[in-house]
Amino acid sequence: MRVAVIGYGARIDMLMDSFRHFDPDFKLCAVMDLNNARVKMLLDKTKASEQDIIDNDLDKIDTCLKVHPIDPDTVNFYDDADVMLDTEKPDGVIIGTHCKSHVFYAKKVLERNLPLYLEKPVAVSIDHLQELKEAYDKSKSEVVVSFPLRLTDASLECKRLVESGIIGKIENVNAYNDVPYGFVYFHDWYRDEEKTQGLFLQKATHDLDIINFITGEKPVELAAMQSTQIFKGDKPADLRCRNCPEKETCTESAYYITTFRHDTPRNDMCCYSSACGNHDSGSVVIKYESGMHATYTQNFFARKGAARRGARFYGYKGTIDFNYDRILIFDHMSDKVTRIDLNVPADGHGGGDYKLAQNFINVMKGKEKSKSPLNDGIMSALMCCYAKKSAEDKKFYEIKM
Repeated sequence: MRVAVIGYGARIDMLMDSFRHFDPDFKLCAVMDLNNARVKMLLDKTKASEQDIIDNDLDKIDTCLKVHPIDPDTVNFYDDADVMLDTEKPDGVIIGTHCKSHVFYAKKVLERNLPLYLEKPVAVSIDHLQELKEAYDKSKSEVVVSFPLRLTDASLECKRLVESGIIGKIENVNAYNDVPYGFVYFHDWYRDEEKTQGLFLQKATHDLDIINFITGEKPVELAAMQSTQIFKGDKPADLRCRNCPEKETCTESAYYITTFRHDTPRNDMCCYSSACGNHDSGSVVIKYESGMHATYTQNFFARKGAARRGARFYGYKGTIDFNYDRILIFDHMSDKVTRIDLNVPADGHGGGDYKLAQNFINVMKGKEKSKSPLNDGIMSALMCCYAKKSAEDKKFYEIKM
């Protein structure tokens, strides 16, 4: 399988081993990126010096070494996506650019009817989502959206339990994501809200998809609220922790996080600077077609043992308490509680990345359909766009394009 990548960053680099694990004939044939020098060092990190890493601002290149480095000399590099696609004629394309350009490049792939692996969120505005939908409806491309959480053992088992009717029809959902590595969204380029269009799109897109996927319900209306209570300030926009006189006492400095909290920040931009965007907590209330409703809350300053991600699915006959390492089933008619423990891989989104990679390889070979289809990615991103709009306008919105 000859695969071309448009936008080869840290996320796509993490996925390369997953793809190559499932097919020894998987070949990265070409890359189009705005910084091909950086990509060459990401491909074969053994060739990158410490100064190279600093000069190219590589993301933790020393802590995510590839199992099988790719020789950059075997890859063709381009600065124009059309030229690359027409010259290489790949079996499939992976898009991992900044989110604002997902639709621009996805349309080029869809026009050529090529299998596409598209990073989330699939788009960052309602207008872009409409463009993407129209292009997809005209295309023969099979698209796999990067929603690895829906393919984890936990998600699939929870969906099986819901569909079995063991707790009755789902009438209410309470979902949550307390992010222990929230500093990533304030120390790194993610803090630029112009690039990300906010943390509903960057983070909630996964969790809202999980609610839709497990319940099988169609969302029709929502409202949202967000706040920034912690990561705000008026320090210089270009201040970095390494140059700050408070770096040894500030509990959010890269130095403090590494030395005392034993976590790994991806960058050291000041999270209290005037350049910081993003909310540090946000909530969404969603109404579904059947009349049931769900709530979802995300928090970016919870730490350590407070970390959690999951949901409670409530039926009349019982409740499913869903987490990515275990599932609890509470019987409302007795004292019975059933526990299901799951062996979760330490990396790769709980094993979801590996399953998505395998699915995309089989899609390219014509053996499978997408297990994370584009219409689901469009719905999730649409909900996130309306959540952002609702939080800003303080009103409910019907979910429609």
